[in-house]
Formats: sequence, C-alpha cells, structure tokens
Amino acid sequence: MRLALLPITMVLAAGLLAGCSSPGKQGMCPGMAALADASTIHMFRPGAAPDPSNVLYTVRIASVEGTCDIPKGAKSATASFDVHFRATRAPNGEAAGYTVHYFVAVTQSDRVVNKQPFDVQFSFAPGAAVAEFTDTVSSTVIKADKGKYPWDYEILVGLPLTEGDLAYNRTIGRFAQ
Repeated sequence: MRLALLPITMVLAAGLLAGCSSPGKQGMCPGMAALADASTIHMFRPGAAPDPSNVLYTVRIASVEGTCDIPKGAKSATASFDVHFRATRAPNGEAAGYTVHYFVAVTQSDRVVNKQPFDVQFSFAPGAAVAEFTDTVSSTVIKADKGKYPWDYEILVGLPLTEGDLAYNRTIGRFAQ
C-alpha cells in the first residue's frame, strides 16, 4: 500500500466533500467527508515518469455518505457509510480490473484517533473511459473520550498518497498553485 504521512493540519484544513445523515440525529453524528488533498490519485504506467501522457488511470473519491447510530445516553456512535469513487482512463477498447487502496481515519481536533486501511476492486468495461463504483464501510465505532461526544469527532476518507503523488497533484488541475 502507498502511504505518506501528511501533516494533519494540512489534511484537516483541506476542503471536505460530503456529509452525514441520521434521521433526527444529524447534529449528533460525527462528520463524514473525503479529504480534498487526498481524494485523487493518478496511477502511471509501470516504470513511466509522472507525466499526463503516462497516466494509466485516475481515481477520485467522489463523495462519502452515511448514517450513524448513537444509543440514548451513550458516549459512542457506530457509523456506516458508502464511499463513492470515479475512475477515468483513456478509452482503449480493453477491459481492465484494478484495486484502489484508501483509508478511513477517525479524528478529534488535530489528532488521528484511529486509522484503518481498506481496498476495493473495480473494473473498466471494454471501451469504457469511466468506471463508477462504491465501497461500503459497515461499522466504524467512535468511542468518545472523557468530556467529548461523538459529534466532536470526524470520519475522514482519503487515498494513501506518497510525497510524489501529492507533488504531482499540485502541478495539475485544481491542485496547481
């Protein structure tokens, strides 16, 4: 798995995508979002330089949507959510299957309380340039520290970027400075 430790303040300061909904409990659920700086990864052809002409495919976290269950009077919550992805590539007629790695981090203020890796398989149909797919995380438990409540926490989803991935992202599209 590709992993880089991004400064948490940079990650938390990034724009967030998506949210949480739980009937009657919206304000009590932990926030759920994708990290803007860690929501896109470009996979290059093996051995090729990081250049737009060498991109094999690109994966982006499109949104995170979920619910939570907070038992009455409890200081914990159980969240379930869907992570929606969109992958793109140049159309080439070939069917292709890949695996994308991502992580789910539970944060409180500027600290990571828990971080878990996940992966999901997806495929491009023959001739397709786009693949949209969803992975479900069925149970993430948030146990609030003393003096805290479940809504004091956030569930953040991202792609494990290396420093090189992050540098490349910053040279293109909305990441360009």
